[in-house]
Amino acid sequence: MISQRGRKSRGLRPAAAWALVMMTLAVLVTAPAEAAKPYCGDNKCSGGETATSCPADCSAGGGSVCGNNICEADESCSSCANDCGTCPPAQCNYDGICNEGEDCTTCAADCPGVTSGKPTNRYCCGADTCDEGVCGAGACMSTAVCGNGMVEYGEECDDGNVASGDGCDSQCRVEAVYDPAPDSQFNIGDSIGEGEAANGTIGSINHQAVWSTGYDGGDPVDALNERFEAVDAPGYYENNSSRDGTFNHALSGAVMADFAGQAHDVAASAASTPTGTAGMVTVLMGNNDVCAPSLDGMTDPATFEAQYRAGLTVLAQSAATRDADIHISSIPDIYWLWNAKRNDFLCRLIIWPFVPCQDLLDSPADDCESSASRLDPDNIYPGDGSACQRRKEFHARIRDIYNPILQGVLAEYRNDARLPNAEYVDIFDVQFGSSHVNDGDCFHPSKSGHALLADTEWCRSKWGAGDAMCTP
Repeated sequence: MISQRGRKSRGLRPAAAWALVMMTLAVLVTAPAEAAKPYCGDNKCSGGETATSCPADCSAGGGSVCGNNICEADESCSSCANDCGTCPPAQCNYDGICNEGEDCTTCAADCPGVTSGKPTNRYCCGADTCDEGVCGAGACMSTAVCGNGMVEYGEECDDGNVASGDGCDSQCRVEAVYDPAPDSQFNIGDSIGEGEAANGTIGSINHQAVWSTGYDGGDPVDALNERFEAVDAPGYYENNSSRDGTFNHALSGAVMADFAGQAHDVAASAASTPTGTAGMVTVLMGNNDVCAPSLDGMTDPATFEAQYRAGLTVLAQSAATRDADIHISSIPDIYWLWNAKRNDFLCRLIIWPFVPCQDLLDSPADDCESSASRLDPDNIYPGDGSACQRRKEFHARIRDIYNPILQGVLAEYRNDARLPNAEYVDIFDVQFGSSHVNDGDCFHPSKSGHALLADTEWCRSKWGAGDAMCTP
């Protein structure tokens, strides 16, 4: 992220309560209604009826009595559950009829419907409504909303969006074919995208360890590139040491003004892939726009937005990238980089004076009111010192100004189909610890930091939706 320029009921009233108590007592002491007495012609052979006294209810040679606690010869669990007990669940007999005891979970062949919900709480919808509370008439039919992340009445799936091509289509129906990986992956970014100092050496470039297009199988970083290669080796055109110039277009010191140029380079490089297009483009930019000599030195928000739109427009207007999976990452909460190394003497006094992010790192000693305050950058405490307040304002501007621009503008491009497969991934809440920050410049992510970014970016994207590793 080092820039090459200098640079968030009232209770019932007593009378009403007493009235409610009296009404409740009245209901409790009311005698239950008497059941209707049996009579000949009620289709039940009971109450002392026999085939002679009531042939209409009792079989001609039987004389059985339903209700006498004896399961007689011509009685069964279906005709007299009182005497013969409740019928056991029917076995799926594949007769095309949804028999008693069968449902769309136990016998889908006989009971059509949609099985959904968590494995521990399944329900059926369709011709067989085995859960009236969920699938019964009027229960959910009028409130189903495709794209809200909840499988509701009439939906086969709901992955939280209305995009097709990801296993669940725009009408929340399961798609027959789901591509587990894009055809290829390109990277746009700044020094994080170059893996600067990830090995602890100030200024060194480590493309092999980058969270997105990294390719070193021996480091702790399980990059998105490596994950895609693992799930679809035959179909995925992976990045490696010989192809890195094609796929990684990040540049240390880049700001949002450089987005459009990198987007042009990606579109041009995509021609050298087997498909001639970019399967996926990851974008992590904006860090150098917020790291500045002072809070007022941050890139003007209106300018930042215009430059961001320019980059998105390049991607949208190129046939090589408009249908790619555009993965826009939020700016991470850089506040935690300071917190991670604030007690390191070498970082505070020797290294940080030369790191161009003075709006965060100037006067690096902790002058927050307390440790509780330091760990709560969303709120300014009465006793917070000036440096603490400045850092919290830095944190708030990323949260409240710059990331909302990234998310909101991208939504426009996705919703009007200029970039139909665009996705915003919010990683602002990720907290970097000491091991996640390299010991060389005390600021950029270490290999462990890139591993943390890779895990988070993967799990919060559509690609990690079915990954057991991402399940809390």
